[in-house]
Amino acid sequence: MLYALVLPARAQTLTGVVLDSVSQAPVVGARVLLLDSTGIAIQALTTSFDGQFTFSIPHLGDYRLLIGRIGYPISISKPFLFRSGFTAHVSLRLPSNPITLDTVTVVAREIERHLPYLVDAGFYKRKQEGFGHFLTRDQIDKRDPLILSDLLQGMSGVRVACTGARHCTVTMRAANTMFFRGSCNPSVVLDGVLLQPGGTGGGGLRLDDLVNPFNIEALEVYPSPAGVPVQYSGYLSPCGAILVWSRR
Repeated sequence: MLYALVLPARAQTLTGVVLDSVSQAPVVGARVLLLDSTGIAIQALTTSFDGQFTFSIPHLGDYRLLIGRIGYPISISKPFLFRSGFTAHVSLRLPSNPITLDTVTVVAREIERHLPYLVDAGFYKRKQEGFGHFLTRDQIDKRDPLILSDLLQGMSGVRVACTGARHCTVTMRAANTMFFRGSCNPSVVLDGVLLQPGGTGGGGLRLDDLVNPFNIEALEVYPSPAGVPVQYSGYLSPCGAILVWSRR
């Protein structure tokens, strides 16, 4: 469970600290996303050496925080209500969930380790069916990515355009029909939570701002609506989807 304590002060800022619920030690390097009232990620950052973070709130309304860090389950806070300009000081406590690696015995050929939560999510079944592109943690490590876009380079149906180091945009092929034109941005889903809706509209965070590849256990990439899991069809645009499963 994710606990939050908010103490109002004066500006329109959300500051806070992420702590381990058992040791009370600061959680360094946690990925924190600011979600608006519709659940869409509008800002992202990483906690500092003392577990601290600060968001500038763009406008009044309801917000939540999504926090992820290797060794901890993905957690979403209760809503924070901004009805006037003030500073909210937030204390977030993450439940520990140490990662344990199964022992794999290799006989004649490599045996793929199936993680229970990915089995439950249907990842391996969809991977076997072969619609879309799939990467496991071992494959991600071999590519040694600095940003998420690095993992998408060379995938058929996926266009990665970079204007500088760590500044890339990702679009899909499934656009340019008589009814639908423009840059085709995929929907982005993290552990079943929609972080970014797809479509031709601009705005929002770049893909590389949403997810750190170090925290990814598995990745599914669908350049078009074909093959996207039915349970995520509500998130779909004609631009397909990127499904990210975090390390636990």
